[in-house]
Amino acid sequence: MSFIDKERIFLENTSSSKEELFDFLSEKISELDPSYDAENIKEGLYDREKDGNTVIADMVAMPHARMESIKEIKVTIVSLLKPIEYSPDESIDLAYSIVAPIDANDEFIDVLTLIAMVVQDEELQNIIRNSKVGDEEKIFSMIEDILKLYGGI
Repeated sequence: MSFIDKERIFLENTSSSKEELFDFLSEKISELDPSYDAENIKEGLYDREKDGNTVIADMVAMPHARMESIKEIKVTIVSLLKPIEYSPDESIDLAYSIVAPIDANDEFIDVLTLIAMVVQDEELQNIIRNSKVGDEEKIFSMIEDILKLYGGI
């Protein structure tokens, strides 16, 4: 599965605000892909939020950015220890963040659709919420199984 791997799953994150979450996401994405600039990624996430917040389900957000500097689609998953206010009337405790090349139109839509299918699996969302650091391999395996069902890998 080229767009997600266990190194992009972060459990029990302590971010206490959307800003801290976006800082964490941009730093981790940049660490995993050193050619990507953390500040540019953060700016891309915020730019997308200006078009409307990215809460896609109860307590779940999908912050994403399409940027010229991104070479391939990557998904990063973060579970939060405590819910954070994501918008004035919505809180989240899970984030599925996607970064993608600006010209990856069809592939980007495919990944969005697949992640939406993963998010619809309430059992998996509850398992992720209750998982501890060290459970990343288990979470990755479960996501991989769901994606296989939908032809995503």
